[in-house]
Amino acid sequence: MDIYSLTKKKRPSQLTIAQPSSQTDISVDNTTPTKLMSDPISEEVTGPPTRDHWKPDSEANSCGYLGCPTYFGLFDRRHHCRKCGDIFCSAHCSNYFRLDQDARFHLQGILSRGCNTCAEEYKQWQEELRQRRNIRKSQDNMNANKANLKKRHPGIMTQQPQAMEGITELGRDDVVSKNITINNKSTKKEHGKVMFFYFIYCSNPPLYFFIAFNPIPSVPADWQWSTF
Repeated sequence: MDIYSLTKKKRPSQLTIAQPSSQTDISVDNTTPTKLMSDPISEEVTGPPTRDHWKPDSEANSCGYLGCPTYFGLFDRRHHCRKCGDIFCSAHCSNYFRLDQDARFHLQGILSRGCNTCAEEYKQWQEELRQRRNIRKSQDNMNANKANLKKRHPGIMTQQPQAMEGITELGRDDVVSKNITINNKSTKKEHGKVMFFYFIYCSNPPLYFFIAFNPIPSVPADWQWSTF
């Protein structure tokens, strides 16, 4: 009896080469919060922030910060916020942040004096800018990963589900394709086992595997019978 017939079990009727499915594409949400895009950044800073929006000194007798009781006089001077243009006392206008020529926040802008309220807005603007950059970086990484997957996996060998039910082991005649062949190259005996070596030839380097069959697994090959 052929030894292979003892080891052969159910085999798939065929294997197919599947093309990359469009369903595996990773969808990227390109939508970003509206607030992130509400404050555009100038491409170039051409000078210090404008003063056209400054409040006239004659219109402010006290600090513009809500709840501040300071009135301007000989000892308490007026200080303009370079961002909003309002007038404050020195205690509520001692912050510094960078503004462009249009009095907008800018990373490469001129370091300018501002009020507490605008300083808080500057911190929020920096956080929103950081989030926007993280979103853009994540999108670039995902697009790069998708491009690499398409280059590395132009075709994937898959098994048809309806043809693979109840399959427990592949035999030597399992692969049927014009691009893949299997050859029974050699047999080898080692420690009482018969080794069947197979080679799968694809576009990549050959894949080697073998099936071992031990006709008498309970009796070693070098066993010597003796009488008691």
